[in-house]
Amino acid sequence: MLIKYTLILFINTIIIFNSPVKAEVYNYIVGNNEDKIRQRIDSFFAEHPNEQRVFWFPEIKGKSRYGFSIPKNAYFITKRYSDASDLYYLSKKIDNGLKFNQTKSKNIEIFISKNKSQIILYQNFFSNINAGLFLEKEEEHFGIILNKDVILSKNTLGNFGVKKAEDENIMFNAKFTKLSNNEKSEFYGNLNHELDANILNMGFGYTWFEIANQFDFTFALREQDKKVESDFYISLGDESFRIQVGLNKTKNNPKMNMFFNLNFENIFDNKNFKPNVIITSKDSAFGSRSLSLKSFRKKNLDMLWKKNIKYN
Repeated sequence: MLIKYTLILFINTIIIFNSPVKAEVYNYIVGNNEDKIRQRIDSFFAEHPNEQRVFWFPEIKGKSRYGFSIPKNAYFITKRYSDASDLYYLSKKIDNGLKFNQTKSKNIEIFISKNKSQIILYQNFFSNINAGLFLEKEEEHFGIILNKDVILSKNTLGNFGVKKAEDENIMFNAKFTKLSNNEKSEFYGNLNHELDANILNMGFGYTWFEIANQFDFTFALREQDKKVESDFYISLGDESFRIQVGLNKTKNNPKMNMFFNLNFENIFDNKNFKPNVIITSKDSAFGSRSLSLKSFRKKNLDMLWKKNIKYN
């Protein structure tokens, strides 16, 4: 009896292993122009001639959300006439939710304020963990940082981490940002707390995007070094360069001060090395380093398409 069942099991195993199995086709492309998106689409349809569409999700700072469902027939017709704009309207826009993409890019961030300068060099590792070193010129502080990005919902992003300078207490940092349901504005918050010390700084802000299709408007309120301050400012520019001009008001002080911020992101447009610079006329850069999901809106897709899908 045992021999009989063993023989049956052996025959069934042979049949299973020799049965044709249809391989699952992975038709998702994630990346931007440096990954030659059009060439990757051509390669996909060449390798899978029976597939009728491919999905492309543009990547922004190691994350993606909205993408395109690109039909095969429309792709090759518009390619023949070198008309990428028609293909944009023929492709379906889909919300895949906020996702992390594998990246190990190196980043250098430079913050210059009225009384303090800081340089941070860090690298993104697995599980979206950032680790690096920093140097603060004001008191010649040198230390390490460690933080992690966290997706809280499809339109909410958080970041939690610690910072430790030599001869100083550990500083805990938390940030979050949430897009409104109509994606016309976002709410954000920042907090840092020095452990074993009575130091807690926090700030919150709300930004309305593209007022009159020209600028963003932000109202921010924060408590720093036991002082309560409020900011009103407008932002002009794009994802690579922004200038912010506004008014700052300190509680119990009737005088309002004008300030400006300059933000340069990914200056060299390099995939593996991303230098960012923030210059502010205020006493501190706290609040200028907030998270934002502005680039992850559906409205931003046309700009990403024009930048990355090119036939010429």
